[in-house]
Amino acid sequence: MDTPACPACTAPGLTLVRKGELRCSYCGSSYRGIPLICPSCGWINITEAEICPTCGEPLTVIAQVIHRRDTTGGPQWMKRVQSQLGEIRSDEERASQLRLQALQEMDQKRENVFAEQRARQSKADRNLYLIVSMSAILIILSIVLIWFIAR
Repeated sequence: MDTPACPACTAPGLTLVRKGELRCSYCGSSYRGIPLICPSCGWINITEAEICPTCGEPLTVIAQVIHRRDTTGGPQWMKRVQSQLGEIRSDEERASQLRLQALQEMDQKRENVFAEQRARQSKADRNLYLIVSMSAILIILSIVLIWFIAR
């Protein structure tokens, strides 16, 4: 999680000294109270903060009520996401097309391997058929020849 900026000197990096106390490592200011964690972005805010400086989400009940009366629509993070919706959709579509293309290429390679295997098997079957046929012809000729000789 990120740490809040000091309200006194605006230096980043307030550190949690002990439970309920934050101290600025730059100017030495300390703030008591339980830090507020923004439910929208996870930023750690000082106890007195009413609105998250990172995402603009109201942190206290009073800030939430005021925010609802002053603005229309949802929370700030939702507005940001909605404004990026078209870009997110096009990115997802591109990623989906790339995944589909990769799958089609893999499928084509698999089909090529199967075709090669079928061609090799067909050639092996033809060779076996030829050998069996020639053997049968030789056996028949041998039998006929033996029959003529034996007569």
